[in-house]
Amino acid sequence: MGDGVKAVRRSVGTVTVVDVLLRWVWIRRRTSAQDIEDFRNGQPFQVVGFTKSIGGAAVASIGRGKEIVRLRQGYLRLAVGDAPVWTDRRGGRSVALRPPFRLEPTGEKMPMAPKFERYELATADGTYDVAVPKKDGALVRFVFGAARG
Repeated sequence: MGDGVKAVRRSVGTVTVVDVLLRWVWIRRRTSAQDIEDFRNGQPFQVVGFTKSIGGAAVASIGRGKEIVRLRQGYLRLAVGDAPVWTDRRGGRSVALRPPFRLEPTGEKMPMAPKFERYELATADGTYDVAVPKKDGALVRFVFGAARG
């Protein structure tokens, strides 16, 4: 890291087992407002999320010739001056998202993931679904230009 490039940091809503243990012993994590300020100052972030459509649909067979589009876990890499990049946690799919962006909350609930919120993300290449932790909603809205004020 001697060339001045900052390491990517997990966002406040991207929680690991260590983060949970720290919370149990009353050691506080950063806030969404701190993440936004750090992003403005050049800190790149990694935000965990789910999608069915970014990078193409992953179809799973459910028998008798029927198929469903599978929800995939991955990460949004957000850095000032770089295009946001979605990377699947498994499978090696990686997609750079091109502006212009429009991010709208869908209001739909995430099955089995109540701490996540769903968005519709429109880019130059199409419209996608993405779900991110509610704690990271402010950062994601800020990065994609939906933040007001």
